[in-house]
Amino acid sequence: MSYQLRPGKPLTGEVVRVARIQYAGAIGQLRDQPRGPHEAIHDARKRFKRLRGLFRLVRDAAPEFCARENARVRDIASTLSTVRDATALVEAMDHLLASKATAENHDALFAIRDRLAARRDRIATAETDLDARITAAIAGCEDGIAALSGLRLPKGKAKAVEVLASGVARTYGRAVRALEAATASSHTEDWHDLRKRIKYHRMHVQLLSSAWPGDMAMRAEIADLAGEALGDDHDLDNLEALIAAEPDAIGDTAEIAILRTVMAARSVELHEQVRDIVRNLLRDDRKLVQSRIAALWRDAAG
Repeated sequence: MSYQLRPGKPLTGEVVRVARIQYAGAIGQLRDQPRGPHEAIHDARKRFKRLRGLFRLVRDAAPEFCARENARVRDIASTLSTVRDATALVEAMDHLLASKATAENHDALFAIRDRLAARRDRIATAETDLDARITAAIAGCEDGIAALSGLRLPKGKAKAVEVLASGVARTYGRAVRALEAATASSHTEDWHDLRKRIKYHRMHVQLLSSAWPGDMAMRAEIADLAGEALGDDHDLDNLEALIAAEPDAIGDTAEIAILRTVMAARSVELHEQVRDIVRNLLRDDRKLVQSRIAALWRDAAG
């Protein structure tokens, strides 16, 4: 139950418990680096995202604390992003090469992938201050653990139900609005916003999964599928940004034209996938979701 709140337990203690587990896991990865520093960073960054999801769930009940700690975690993660971001572009090319959109362009796309892999390796080699940044990140996590002693959430089961149900419903409602905006506009920033909202909804479902394990697990699985597709789409946006900033890192004009054509086709595929995946996930009214979560958590808390 490392990322689950327990019904019936004091809410402050539960949030602190889950946050400490995530911080401790990040510290352990960054210190021990069982699969090397870059995999350790990747794992730690996933834990940082879970921490931000946790703070978002209860932020209406402790706005100043959650805003401060969310900023702390965001800043820690940002210091460790360079190689991971470069690696994500290589992975984006792998996904493109595996998609139907690339059948006739493999040679050009493999050449681009090789250049991006070489770029990733150069960035990794140039990171002479990585150990210092990892040490600073560990210190930041330790400060985050210490700060948890200052969290004060409402006491009592009824108040816990109110905080959690409203937190889930707020994030869910934003996901619904983000889906409407993305499908209406097709703007990159709207799809990126939908990705963030789906991600946080998935985290909140996981945090409250003890209330209704079967249904919550299904919702989490659906949100995961949508999140993966939206993540692939976001990686394409980052590839486009690299084309604008460092075209030589991609290739010549003809290769860039091929890449952009394939990216556009793949983005259309991904958007269609997301619409199909989230059609049922986001179909209910926000107030209905809030009342349902409240009832489930109240019954589970006893």
